[in-house]
Amino acid sequence: MDDLDLIQQVLSGKHEYFAQLVERYQKPLIYFLRGILRDEEEVLDCTQEAFLAAYRNLWKYSSKYTFRAWLYTIARNKAIDLLRKKKKESPVSLNENLIDPQEGPEEVWLAKEQAGQLQEVLDELSEQYRQALYLRYQQEMSYEEMSLVLNIPVSLVKTHLYRGKEKLRQILERRGLDERNGQLVGPTISRGTPL
Repeated sequence: MDDLDLIQQVLSGKHEYFAQLVERYQKPLIYFLRGILRDEEEVLDCTQEAFLAAYRNLWKYSSKYTFRAWLYTIARNKAIDLLRKKKKESPVSLNENLIDPQEGPEEVWLAKEQAGQLQEVLDELSEQYRQALYLRYQQEMSYEEMSLVLNIPVSLVKTHLYRGKEKLRQILERRGLDERNGQLVGPTISRGTPL
């Protein structure tokens, strides 16, 4: 079932169908919120609050935007509210969940090293650029969906993407790293293994 069918089922009284929406979007939403909140407990709480708010307000949902964009907007607003209360900002957090557990020990080690380097590079970007790059390239959202989630005009979404990619390129060049085929390559790291 697609999202709209599930939403119709929930709105018709079959509330158990909402669990399928949670299952479909829980992991990517958690990853998105890690880009805003640093504390894992806060990320999980905010995820739960976003789903609860979406469930309670499902009758307000409009198919003008995808459910995913609507949910991410709710989650981002909840995270921003939490940050305002704490008066702090947090960068994107890459973690070991990105590493394929089917890989051998050398591949896992190399993936961890690359994730660490990528995290350092991403930490140098402003939050607005990190979020825009994540939504576009990890979540494959359209400009319109990103506009809704980030609460900015489409023209500013495009600007954030352009400037974010440019800053990312500059940081990689400054560090002597390059990105090819989605992998960081550059100087060798410990054990003589090239990135």
